[in-house]
Amino acid sequence: MAEIKLGERKHPLYDENLSKWEMYLSSIIGGPSVLNENYIFSHRLEDSVDHRDRIKRAYYLNFCDTIPSIYNSFIFKEHVERSPDPILEIFRDNTDGRNTPISEFVKRVGYWASVYGVVHALVDITPTTKKTVSRAAVKAGDVAPYATLIYPSQLVDWSIDSWGNWRWVVIATTYYRDDDPNVEREEETHYRLITTEEWRIEDQDGKPVDLPDMESKGRNELGIIPIATMYHKDQNDDKVGESLIKDIAYINRTILNWCSCIDEQIDRQTFSQLVIPDDGSLAEKSESGDDPLVKVGTGTLFTFPYESSQPPQFISPNTESIVTIWKLVVDHIKEIYRIAGLIGGTGDLYVSGSGRAAQVGFQSVNSALAEKAATYQKFENDISKFAYMQLGKDPTTFELTKYPSSFDVSALADDIDGYFKILERNLSPRLNKTIMKTIARRSAPFVTQTVKAEIEGEIESGTGIVEPLKTTSGPQSLGEGNPNVNSISDTHRTIEDKEFDEKTKKKKE
Repeated sequence: MAEIKLGERKHPLYDENLSKWEMYLSSIIGGPSVLNENYIFSHRLEDSVDHRDRIKRAYYLNFCDTIPSIYNSFIFKEHVERSPDPILEIFRDNTDGRNTPISEFVKRVGYWASVYGVVHALVDITPTTKKTVSRAAVKAGDVAPYATLIYPSQLVDWSIDSWGNWRWVVIATTYYRDDDPNVEREEETHYRLITTEEWRIEDQDGKPVDLPDMESKGRNELGIIPIATMYHKDQNDDKVGESLIKDIAYINRTILNWCSCIDEQIDRQTFSQLVIPDDGSLAEKSESGDDPLVKVGTGTLFTFPYESSQPPQFISPNTESIVTIWKLVVDHIKEIYRIAGLIGGTGDLYVSGSGRAAQVGFQSVNSALAEKAATYQKFENDISKFAYMQLGKDPTTFELTKYPSSFDVSALADDIDGYFKILERNLSPRLNKTIMKTIARRSAPFVTQTVKAEIEGEIESGTGIVEPLKTTSGPQSLGEGNPNVNSISDTHRTIEDKEFDEKTKKKKE
């Protein structure tokens, strides 16, 4: 069987999903990408000219871009726990070779994973002639691992084994030959094949690519394909996933069309319609070249027989259809946030509920955020391990990065109360110390690593035994509650009870 060119390879799932990815991209970009005849549909009461005019006036309420951005805002507002790691110091400061720190890189990948459903990253290393990488070379920046983002539209073909591991991948990239400003720019598409043994780059004709700044082929020293994948939602690890906006994009398109219809009604019916009686003289003057409308108004008018004895008047346009359409728009905006997991239950987005209802509603939001943060955590740990491997280090020695798993302040207070109930039982000193460290990390997430180490050191040096809070009603010493208030038992005693106690006390004396 003849070997086919890399440019001719396409995975069946690639062809099946390419049109969806293109729509998702247009939906988040907005502007001219959606303000056209492909997104704004013509209705039965307009011709092609009216349709073009309506498209010119159109605007786009872009929720497809807003929803992924909101997720990023919530997740990276919380503290991400990264242990100090000299091996990854340069990689974390410059993850993509373009001075992008790792938080920004993961945030970018998370955004696009929400849009497309999946995004990949290839972890490579700057060229070196040595198989082993010295610490001095890494520290000097001569050799450093870096991650390159791979959109699903670039991963044109691939193969995985029964365990979901890559056998090989084909990645398409656009390359511009524009080194010389005196020569016209040339745009090329390159195809990079990576297997567990080797890699090579071909052009569209299947010929090896000749680039002045990089080689066209080489050995894969790792023996695996160092590509990490972040899904929005992973159903069966098919390297495609499901987009966060797969339904939102269509709802947003419907809202675009509804708002365009409202705009058209406002444009056509903003001004009331003048109605006046006419015995035929207005029509005659109009036919003779005169313009009687200048004398009676600045716009068009309707006439009716003068025998009706009705005075001139204005007819106001009917706004019921506008009100109905706008109500549908508002309801569908609420549905967008519900589908995205950013409001809980079916409560009204624009009506304040009770504190308890808000707390219950936020539990589902917290779950959605926690699930999303877990995908960010896995992705960062995966690319960090690949960076270890590219540097010749043992990836099992890497201390995992931890992303937040709770985003509700009230939930934190409730959890701490629950923790203290366990602590006071003193089931195990080691258990108590572990819980204390957890409370400290969640209560003060933004402290420096030095302060964090001091706090945990103090906890570790203690006994781990927790004394239950005293609730006695007798005399209290300083430090055992507020001595300036009566005990609960004194609060509910009557004057007669107190007089009886006083008499009893005197008898005993």
